Amino acid sequence: MKVKDVIISALGLLGKGALACKLNNNTALDKGEQEVVDTLLYCFNSVEDEVARKYIPLCQSEKINSSTGDYYFTMFLRSPVHIKKVYSDGAAVSFKVYPQYISAVSGTVTVEYEYAPTKKNLQDTSDYGAEVGEYLFALGAASEYCLINGEIEMSELWEKKYRSAIDWAQSRLPSCKNIPPRRWI
Repeated sequence: MKVKDVIISALGLLGKGALACKLNNNTALDKGEQEVVDTLLYCFNSVEDEVARKYIPLCQSEKINSSTGDYYFTMFLRSPVHIKKVYSDGAAVSFKVYPQYISAVSGTVTVEYEYAPTKKNLQDTSDYGAEVGEYLFALGAASEYCLINGEIEMSELWEKKYRSAIDWAQSRLPSCKNIPPRRWI
């Protein structure tokens, strides 16, 4: 899923179809239009991070090596948020998490972890694919954009739809083994 496509969808939701067409056709944008796109990009990054940390975790498994048994987070390909399991020679081993590293047996281990997505640019691809959906992120970005611009009622409308889309996505994905939270009226 391309970030640009999410931004175009969010522009459509916000009633900015002319700007969406310009962005889709790679037409030059004036200063005000570029500010709208930049704000929506900021909102997309915020929503992607929120979804990854709270609702639909992004998981990675990788092999890393240490002679001391200390595996610093800087050694990982991605930025770990939660360490799920550590394996050595195919067997689970105990580990302890510290602020800058995890400690386990020395040698080569396989670490399963949840990670935070990196900040994206307009031409980047989201860490999520079609299984979560462009529409979910467009709803979240539209909600955040309206909130930033002081359009509270519109923000609440998009937020409600965004939360429903999260619940729907969680119910369909096997990696989300939690019950969606209740929404209070």
